[in-house]
Amino acid sequence: MQPALGDVSCDLHDVETANLTEGWREVLARTYTFAFAVQAVPGPGEAFSASTSRWRLGSLALVQTVHDRGNGRRGPAEIAASDPDLVGLLYMRRGAIGMDFEGKPVVLRAGELVMWDTARRGGFATFGRVDNQTLIVPRERLVIEAPGYETMVGQPFRSDHPAARLMGSFLGSLMPVVSSLDVAARDAVADAALDIARAVVGTRDDPQPQPQTAAQLVAVRLYIDTNLRNPSLSPATIANANAISLRTLHRLFECTDDTVGAVIRKRRLSRCHADLLRGRGESVSAIAYRWGFRNMSFFSRVFRERYGVSDASCR
Repeated sequence: MQPALGDVSCDLHDVETANLTEGWREVLARTYTFAFAVQAVPGPGEAFSASTSRWRLGSLALVQTVHDRGNGRRGPAEIAASDPDLVGLLYMRRGAIGMDFEGKPVVLRAGELVMWDTARRGGFATFGRVDNQTLIVPRERLVIEAPGYETMVGQPFRSDHPAARLMGSFLGSLMPVVSSLDVAARDAVADAALDIARAVVGTRDDPQPQPQTAAQLVAVRLYIDTNLRNPSLSPATIANANAISLRTLHRLFECTDDTVGAVIRKRRLSRCHADLLRGRGESVSAIAYRWGFRNMSFFSRVFRERYGVSDASCR
């Protein structure tokens, strides 16, 4: 039975060809919707298997890929032949994969995270079975929701990084239930996924303090980004949730250009700005309220200060 809501699952056994490489190419084409030049390269006496599943999450998608030894590339021909306007956040569940980002080599292992862009040349190679999950986001949406993402493409987050742990936990908990979710639930999941993607991108401007301080700062930023809808979010609740004192929290931000309160306000304004630009017909007050603002006069003033235009003009 075909999955609901435009979901797609494909196994190499479902493809009517005896050529492993042609079959694998078709499996990927049915789920990723953009072209790869791939080659299945099983070792002596090894079998080759491949399967993929794709779940729609509003304008986003979640794709799981499992395959054996092989390699692939996206060069100018593949980029020209398919939609280049997608960005992926790839999380490795099992195995290891060598990747090439416009000539820069990266090795991604289990528990690690990296961002790719279909408009950029690149490739991959595996030497054993791999299992990964990828959150695929339209570029036009990520540009609005997480400006500056371009600097993160090809920059791996290791398994002990809070961004990798958070994305892995989110995707892992989503997998068992995603196929049973209705459209409204999937839209909510997409919003949550973008919150996490935004938090990942938000670490790019952090300075490079001592490792322990850097890890704490990233963890705090991730906590802020995933709790912006909570109107009670404050330095006190942030410190408590991260098991640090208020004094330590404020010290973490001394090496940045913002206070804790300023970061909360800027992140909330960014969400409001993105929602206003999407133009879903919601009122300005409903959007502001959703992202934690309770005083519309204050919201209108800080919005204009931040973006140089009124909130109403963004509709």
